[in-house]
Amino acid sequence: MPGGPKMRTIKEAIKEIKDYDSKTALTERGLRRLVKENKIPVVDIGNKALIDMENLYAYLSGKNKI
Repeated sequence: MPGGPKMRTIKEAIKEIKDYDSKTALTERGLRRLVKENKIPVVDIGNKALIDMENLYAYLSGKNKI
């Protein structure tokens, strides 16, 4: 689906962020905490939580407090 949401697992999301910014302070544990506290919306598929990367980047940049 071209132009659709970029959905990533938590591990994939952290990898993408670290590829972009190798010195990021955000950790997998920290992202899991944000998800658990409902600060980052996810789509649950089985035992995986999928994160829309646009929502994550907006939250981290302070543009979209969910």
